[in-house]
Amino acid sequence: MIDLETSIEKKGHQKEVVRIQKELEQFLSKEEARETAMQTYDLVLDVDEEIDRILQDQSVTRLYEYDGLFFTPRGTQSFHRAFNGIHILESLSNSRIETFFRGREKHFALKWFLEELGTHLWEVKVRRMNWEEFRSLGILPPAVISEIIRDVQSRRRAKEPPPPLSPQEQAFFQFYEKQFYEKELLQAVLSDKC
Repeated sequence: MIDLETSIEKKGHQKEVVRIQKELEQFLSKEEARETAMQTYDLVLDVDEEIDRILQDQSVTRLYEYDGLFFTPRGTQSFHRAFNGIHILESLSNSRIETFFRGREKHFALKWFLEELGTHLWEVKVRRMNWEEFRSLGILPPAVISEIIRDVQSRRRAKEPPPPLSPQEQAFFQFYEKQFYEKELLQAVLSDKC
């Protein structure tokens, strides 16, 4: 059996993975906790590889600042979340791990835990693919965003009230409203006389 502490390459990762394994042992068997900690470690290595691929492009470093958590376009306050491996591991505080497992069936808790971690990998993979194809670190490609904006604008236009009547249209309808009113008045007068 491989010792978890000796099988981890990155020293900062080692301390965190061992901590996570010990916390998981409160909810899982020792073997399950070790396996889950290793899956977590493998996932953060994949995340780090994806981020490294993004950062290899020098135009990314010219356009964005990256702090291990977010890609921030220079000169803006917007950002694109992309936690690197150590930040993912550190975000798994003991209380957060407990949130996944406390009072839940082990199978469902473990599934939720791994799916939640998987979102980090999915997100950074999509960002990397969109950068390589569209030069955008957004989750949605620019063409999709443009289509969403067009759809929203067309829906808003469909909900807008019709434009007001022109003076000619108003005069035309006033003539008929007057005739209708006179007819209604005449019928009311005739019905009162009868």
